[in-house]
Order: sequence, then C-alpha cells, then structure tokens
Amino acid sequence: MRLALMIEGQEGVTWDDWVALAEACEEHGVEALFRSDHYISGFDETRPALDAWTTIAGLAARTTRLELGTLVSPATFRHPSVLARMAATADEISGGRVTLGLGAGWMEREHEAYGFDFANAHERVARFGEQLEIVHRLLREDNLAFDGSYYELHGAPGLGRPQLPILVGGSARPGTAGPAVRFADEYNTFFATLDEIR
Repeated sequence: MRLALMIEGQEGVTWDDWVALAEACEEHGVEALFRSDHYISGFDETRPALDAWTTIAGLAARTTRLELGTLVSPATFRHPSVLARMAATADEISGGRVTLGLGAGWMEREHEAYGFDFANAHERVARFGEQLEIVHRLLREDNLAFDGSYYELHGAPGLGRPQLPILVGGSARPGTAGPAVRFADEYNTFFATLDEIR
C-alpha cells in the first residue's frame, strides 16, 4: 500500500513543523507529502501561512525520496507562466519528485484580502482551463504562443519538464473535467458522482 499525506499549511504550520514532518515521512515510509496553497486560514486568520511553493522548494532540498506537491494551487493566485516556472524549479531541486496540483480557486475571503480577482464560478473555471493548458504546454513545449480570453504568451521558452505530473483537484465544478482529461495526469475530487463529473 502507498501512503501519502495532505496537510493544510495555512493552519499555522511553521517551517520547523514542515521539516520535522518531511523527515518523519521519509523515516516511516510515507511516499508523498502534499500541502494546500492558501494564504489565510479558514478558521483563524491570525494563524501564519507559509507560501506553498517556497515551502515545497525548501523541502525538496531537505529530502531525498519524498514526493512533494500542492493539493491544490488556485489558478487565481498566479500567472500560469509563473506557476509553471515555480513548479519546474522545485522539481529540479527535488530531482523530479514534484507534482503540480491545480484548481479553479474557491475561498472568496482570501481573494478579497489579497486583491486577487474572484469572478463567478463559470469565469474561474474558464480561467483555470486556460491556465492548465498553458502550464501543461510550458512544461512540454518550446516557443509557446497562446492567445486566450485571460492569458497571452508570445514565444515563451519551454521549461523542459515533461515528466512533471499535473494533478487537477477540487469540488468537480462543471467544466473542470474536460481540461483535466486533456492536460492533467490525475483528477482528484471529492463529493462528486461520476455523472456530476461528466
């Protein structure tokens, strides 16, 4: 049996906590450690929240076997070219042990607090679809051109990480399954039937 953990990092998890957890995972045979990508606790906004991708890069340098990733990074937080580069950098540091988890974004208060655009669900899913395609293609292609409704790229150099897995996660909003099938390696959802996903 394979065992992985997912930790809600925005709930006051310190750097020392992350290091101890990662070391314990390696020592006890846990294969993967995923973390949420949020800036605000859903329970207590005074709890500190370390940045997900900076934490993953740091843990990548401190571990040798543990797989690392986000479950998931909201498409609303970062431009897709920035997110792809952050994941590719962490993957390079880890020697190929990173999974990029991506979702449409959901916590309205967090978006409001940090000035991220929180559009209606339909628009967030559409933006997510473009972001997923761009991230997928930047990891695999070179000289990427993209002209979408939300993003444009003009000859962006590729990142050369075609083996980096992309995981789509979230609540299976209508419109997320199609892009996941086309551009992701895994679809991780909850509280949804197969008919709802289709």
